[in-house]
Formats: sequence, C-alpha cells, structure tokens
Amino acid sequence: MNVYYREIKVLWIIALLFTHLAAMAQKDVNTKAYQKKGRGLEIPLDPKVKKGVLPNGFEYYILKNAEPKDRMVMYLANKVGSILETDRQQGLAHFLEHMNFNGTTHFPKNELVDYLQRSGIRFGADLNAYTGFDETVYQLPLPSNDPELLKQGLIIMRDWAHGALLEDDEIDQERGVILEEKRQRGGLSSRLQEKTFPMLTNNSRYANRLPIGTEEILKNFKYSEIREFYKDWYRPELQALIIVGDIDEVAIEKEVIRLFSDLKNPSKAPKRNYYTITLTGKNQFLTFTDEEITSTSLQISYKVPAFRVMKSTDYKIALERGLFTQLLNARLGELTRKASTPFLSAGFGSSELLGGLETNSISITPKPGKLKESIYAVYEAFEQVRQYGFTDNELQRAKTNYRTSLERSKAEESKKRSQSYMEEILAYYLKDQPAPGFDYIFPILLKNIETVSLQDIQRHAVMYTDTKNRDMVLTAPENKAKELPNEKQLLAWIDDATKVQPQSYQEDIVGEDLVVDLPAPAKIVDRRQNEGVGSRTILLDNGVKVVMKPTDFMNDEIQITSFSPGGYSLYNLEDFQSAVNATSIVGSSGLGPFDALQLSRYLNGKSVSVSPYINEIGEGIKASTVQKDVKTAFELIHAFFYQTRLDRELIEANLEKSKIGLENRLNNVGTFFSDSITRVLYNNDPRKTGPSEEKIKQINLDRALEIFKDRFADASDFTFVIVGNFNLDEMEQYAAQYLGTLPNLGRKEQFVDNASYPPAKGFDLDIRKGKEEKATVAMAYLGDFNYSDRNSMLMEALSSCINVKLLQRLREKESGVYSINVSPSVSKIPRERFGLNISFTTDPQLVAKLTEAAVDEIEKIRKDGPDQVDVDKFIAEKLLSNQQALVQNGFWLSYLLSTEIDQKDPLRVFSADERLKSITKKELQQLADQYLSAERLFKFVLYPEVP
Repeated sequence: MNVYYREIKVLWIIALLFTHLAAMAQKDVNTKAYQKKGRGLEIPLDPKVKKGVLPNGFEYYILKNAEPKDRMVMYLANKVGSILETDRQQGLAHFLEHMNFNGTTHFPKNELVDYLQRSGIRFGADLNAYTGFDETVYQLPLPSNDPELLKQGLIIMRDWAHGALLEDDEIDQERGVILEEKRQRGGLSSRLQEKTFPMLTNNSRYANRLPIGTEEILKNFKYSEIREFYKDWYRPELQALIIVGDIDEVAIEKEVIRLFSDLKNPSKAPKRNYYTITLTGKNQFLTFTDEEITSTSLQISYKVPAFRVMKSTDYKIALERGLFTQLLNARLGELTRKASTPFLSAGFGSSELLGGLETNSISITPKPGKLKESIYAVYEAFEQVRQYGFTDNELQRAKTNYRTSLERSKAEESKKRSQSYMEEILAYYLKDQPAPGFDYIFPILLKNIETVSLQDIQRHAVMYTDTKNRDMVLTAPENKAKELPNEKQLLAWIDDATKVQPQSYQEDIVGEDLVVDLPAPAKIVDRRQNEGVGSRTILLDNGVKVVMKPTDFMNDEIQITSFSPGGYSLYNLEDFQSAVNATSIVGSSGLGPFDALQLSRYLNGKSVSVSPYINEIGEGIKASTVQKDVKTAFELIHAFFYQTRLDRELIEANLEKSKIGLENRLNNVGTFFSDSITRVLYNNDPRKTGPSEEKIKQINLDRALEIFKDRFADASDFTFVIVGNFNLDEMEQYAAQYLGTLPNLGRKEQFVDNASYPPAKGFDLDIRKGKEEKATVAMAYLGDFNYSDRNSMLMEALSSCINVKLLQRLREKESGVYSINVSPSVSKIPRERFGLNISFTTDPQLVAKLTEAAVDEIEKIRKDGPDQVDVDKFIAEKLLSNQQALVQNGFWLSYLLSTEIDQKDPLRVFSADERLKSITKKELQQLADQYLSAERLFKFVLYPEVP
C-alpha cells in the first residue's frame, strides 16, 4: 500500500464525475434558482466538537467518540493543492505530499513509516495522504491507549504541518516513484481525461493543474521550486488538525496548543486565491473513440452553479432534489426490465464539479446500433415525468424508505464510528459544508420528509432542460467510429424525442403476503451453551443447526449466514453454466406471488436484505436486518426454499444484455490480461475461464431453476449462524418456526474436486495488448500446501515480510514502481493449495531488472529468513486488527460458521494473540524454502503491443 493522491475519477462509460475532488470556491457561489440569502437559520457546528483557532490562524477540531474503543484518527488538512502551483511547479503539491513521508524533523529519511509500522500502523491502508486541486490531507489512525504512541503521533502531525526536510537526494529518489505513479494511472481513463477535462472545466485554470503534474516538470524541476511552494503554502493559517476518537479531550487540546502555537506564517505570504469556473453559455460536443472502449455511451451534462446546503431551509431543497433523482432513476430502471428497451442502462444524477459548479447529467448506454432509439426512450421517460409528474404511491414509497433510513441512523447514532465524524468535520473545514451533528439534523429531516409534496419534487424537472452550458460526450469503440452521429444529428434526435406525447405512468398494486399457512414450529432436539464465546447452538428436528451469538457491537443490526456442502461442483460441464448462474437467475425473478419489482415494493420501508448463493463447494443464504424486520428476513429465507419462480422474459432480456456486454469485452486491457493468464494456467478449462457468448448460450433457464431447487431441497445439512443485537429466546423461536420447517431429505452430500489446477512446474509468458508505454507484471508461486491454521498464519506473515522487502527494493531503492501488491491465498477445500501473488506496474524496459530483484529478495528470505523487524511489524499490525475484529459482528459471523464446518474449538480465537507472538524467523524461513522455490514460480508480463 502506498501514499496516493485522489485524482479525477474517470468513468469512461459516463465521462467524468468529480465529487470526491471538488473543493468549493467562494462562499457566495450558490444556486440562484433555489437559494436566497437570508432564508432559514444558520447551521451550527456540532456542539460536541471542540473548535479552536490559535493566534497564528491554525485551527483544530477535537471530538471524543468511543467507537471504536481505544482508537482515534487524526487528519492534518491543508487548504493547499495543485491549483496553487505556478507553471513551473505543476505536480509539486502532490510531490510534496510524498516528501512528507521521506524525511521530517523528528523522523529523517524513511523512519516515519518504519516507526509506525513497528507500532502496527499499515502504510497505505491506515497511514496515508491525498492531494487534490484545492487541498492536501494527511491521515493517521492510532491506538489511543498507548501514551507514547499518541505523543509521537502528535509530533508527526506537527512535522507534517511544517517539518519536511526536502533533502536533495530524497527528492531525486522520489522522482522515479511519482513518474511510475503517473505511468500506473495511464491508460484509457487517462486518455479520456486528457480530451474531456478541458472541455468540462471550460479551459479554466483547473484544466492545467491536474495533481499528478507533467512528466517534464517531475523529471527536471529544481529543488528550489518545491521548497518555495512549501514555504509559501504550508502555513498555519491554511491548516487544521482534526482529532476524533476515544481520547482525553482536555489533555489533547493542551498538547495541540503547545505543539502548533509556534508555527509562523511567512512575512510575505502570497494570497490564497480561490478559483472559479466561468459559465460561458456555450454548448460543447466531443466524440471520443478508442480501441479499448467496450461499449458506446453518451453523457449530456448541464453545468450550473452548485447547490449547497447553507441554511436550515436548504435541507428541504436537498431532499427534494434527491427524491426527484431517485424516482426518475427508478422509472428508467423499470424500463431496463423490458426486452424491447433499446438501452442497456440510463440514469440521471447531479455531481459536484469544481470551481463553484455542479453538473446535472444524463447518461445512456445503448444497445449496439440503438443510440437514436435509446435517446427517444430516455427522453420519453423524462417527458412523462415533466408532463404528468410522479404518482403519490411512488412518493409514499420513497418517503417510507427515507424514514426507515433515518430511524436506522438514529438507532445507531451512539455506535457511529470516528471515521464518519472525521469526514464530516473535514468537509466542514475544507468545503464549508455543514456539520451540525445528528441531534440537530434529525428533526429537520424528519419534518421535511413529512411535508415534501409532489409539487415540491416536480419543480426540479427543469434540471435536465437547459439549452446552454451543456457538454455532450459520446464515447465508443474505435471500430464503431463511422456509425456515430455528429452534434447536429444528436440535437435533432433529442428535439424530436421531446415532442413525443407519452402515456401516463401505470404501476401494479402489491397487496398479497409472501408466506402463508406456515406449519407448526419444529422441535429443538438439542441445545448447548458456550459461555466462552457467548453463543447458543440448537439442533432442530429437521437437522438444521443454528448457532446464535447476541452482541451489542451495533444497536440494531442482525446478520445471518449459512452453509451446506455441495455447490456447483456436483454438476457436469453440460449443466455448469446453468448451475453457476442459478442464483442470479432465481434472485432476479422474485419470490412467491411477486416478481422482482413487486417484491421490492412489498419490502418497501423494511431494512432487510436476503441473498442465496451457490459456490463451488456449497450453498447457503446470507441476510442482514434489524430487530423490527427479523420476521421478514426469515420469511424471505423460507421462501427461497419453497417459493422460487422464474421470470423468463426478464431473464432472457438480461442474458441478451449480457451477450451485448461481452461483444467488446476483450478490448479492455486488464480483462484481456487476466483472461489470458487463466486460459494458460487452467488449460482452457471452461470452469475457470472468463465469460463468453458461447457460455451464455449454454444456460438453460429451466435447468437453472431445477438446480437451484435441488440445492435448497434439503436443509438437513445446513448450518445457520446468527449474530447481532437480539434476544436469544426470541431468536430461537424464529429459528424453530422458519428454519425448523425447511425441507428434510436426509441427504449426506459433499463437494466434488473437479481437479482443475495449474501445472506443477511454473513458466513465463509474455502477453501484448494496449498502447500505453507500461508493463504489468503478475508473478505467482503456486502449488500444493500442507494446510493448517498455523501454516495459514505463517503464509500471511511471510507475505507481509516479502511486501516490506519488495517495497524497499523496487520502490525506495530502484525507484521503479509506485505500488506493489503481495497477497497470499491458502485453501483447505476442495484441495489443499497455496498461492503467493505479486503484481506491479512499471516501465517495460525495467521488467527484467525488477523481476530479478523481486526474486532475489525472496531467495534471500528462503536462505536466511526475513528480518526480525519485519516479522515484528506483522505481529504488531495483526495484534491491532485482531482487537478490532473481536468487536465486529461480521467477524463473529464468519468465524462461528467456519468453526462449525471445520469442527474446531471456538475458544481458540482468544489465544490468537499468543499464537501470533510465537511466530519465529526460522519458521518463516522454512516455509519460504519449502513453498517459494523457483520451479513453483509463474510469471506473466503484459507489454504494450508492438507498433
């Protein structure tokens, strides 16, 4: 994991969305159509947040929050980003972010990362930073019950504020890393960004200040340039420290004041200007084709002054806008259920852009050759809304769901995690977004949802009818270029489409019950308590085993999972595609008397999700719900055993869309690479290779339904696990009624090992695809494995040690990569196997050098074992993560299920820390020597195509 910057997210299917990068410009930029100054009350900052401003302008925000216990998170926020760079400094705001990890006053060179890793803080996953156009933010999560680490954490934040050493050799060493980051981010999205971003930002300053910068400047900038940027902009009046967690607020505040009060603003500091994007009134059009694009798409974006919640009355406007978008997209979603609909997908949405603007955007992905028809269909749906509005039933369903969401948030407010508060306060400081706290906002939102009317929502139907400041981006595969319309044709289609007289909207009324005439509850034939883990296990007379663990980790959360051995391994190749797709086919068809749309309406306002699954070795059902909807969750589980159905028309339409989606699938470079690897590793075994039109043709809908029913025809070998905040006796009654009455055939099934595995001896393979001057390396040690809990833990530790060494060698020493992924995998079933996967992106000219370096580091570990300090880092990290796992419902859900399946002692979880601490260098050296031999190494390299 690595330090990174949050660049523009380019979704090439619908062009560019910028929400997470946007930093609003001046405070007086508002949506004039809906907002007027002076309306409503000023929105206060959450009174639980302690805000302070030091004489030098440095701000701090401190909030005590006990979730998670003994944990805290600190952010240093700087109102400094790439928009402030001069022409000679492009990319240096982001470069400077990197340098704050490469030598500061109290942590020279790489000591900062090393120190924190030894304390259990993961680089990238925990310790991180990002640079945007208008901000740079450093983040550091810490245990709050370690006084020394807490003290050092505050010193780190002080160093980040103004303690970067910016040494010549460290700057030069980092150039290669950042150039590799730039290379890694290259590709289709980068090419599209290069074409569309200047248009979307009206060729403003933002168009020439992408945070990653330019290759020429990154290679050649003078040391003085980055030091000047640092001196000018890293100053206390543009900085804030945000601390949230299980802390002593008074003591923390004293330390913040002591450490940050002596920071000085430069005597001749440049003014911090805030830049805007000027609306020109012009419309713009761009066609972009590329050989890596897999489908045609059209996005029509209307740029308008950004709507911002500034006064209490603005919350209602925000709610209206949200409901309008939700209801409109629901209408479009219903159309995709019909085979006759010409588009694969369509949607409408608003997103924050930059410089005080937002976009209201229509996105359309048509079926091949159906762009014109898709435009007509989408605009007919829009006209239907504009002329007739939404129905009261639609609004009431949306209101009910909104109330349910509000009540759920209220129930869990005391369990709200510190990270959520952190993000709110960060947006308050950087973007002037309100952060009043839930106690303030809850009654306002509850009142608003009661008073919002159809007329209130309808007034937002003008959001997609502007005739100026419109950008149209049409993207398509290169081979479709000649079929694309020009701007004049598109506008003519849209104009004609808006003249179509639509019919009013009609919907089905849902009134039936899902489950009726339940048999009498089952008998409980065995009941056992496990006081050590706080669980109860019951055996029902139909053979179903149920493990229940009540917790208070969340106030109103209940999770359910289950498993039965078998899965799609039991079916031959003729049935394989029907078996693999059985759950998606059945799950999309509804249940009992309801099709999928009717079922969603039946469940409206309920917090419940139930999903069946069939994987290679087994089948089961997963669910999540709250206390008031537990009965509904069990009804749905029961129905998947007894009341499945097949919506043939819908599924056939979905399969046809899947075929279309696969037409240009291999245009995608990453997909081509992974498919190529899979084909050679598994000798073209159809059970392992990627999707294809031929495989879709092999799906038999009736057979898929039969297979699903077969997998859920016998519950006698099912084990259910239920974890969450519930009463044991009440949950036992639900289990007896709904799980105890599931079918019992007394089958004794096991999975089948279909014996499809990579060869025993590794090999190298070069693959060529794409035009970017970069190579992707995928190395893997694969083979049989002597599985045990101990060996599994050792493989994870070994992987961590290798990751540290490869980062030090390939990134820090060779400057040849930006990031490296080292991930282990071990399996017990269907066969004991292991994999150690290593991947990175680099310059094609460096592949041989870097792969040899990677193998060299692994050979050193095979010979001498890892460095003890790296072992200690892994242990420290896992000790911290283990503590957090023990207070999470999700952990206990999977742990208790695996414990039952493998027939292990559930109390072993409480000795996990001791087993961790017993890991030795010698054990890891022996494991590496046994499994990471050269003959087990598979190496795949994706190179660009030869010109």
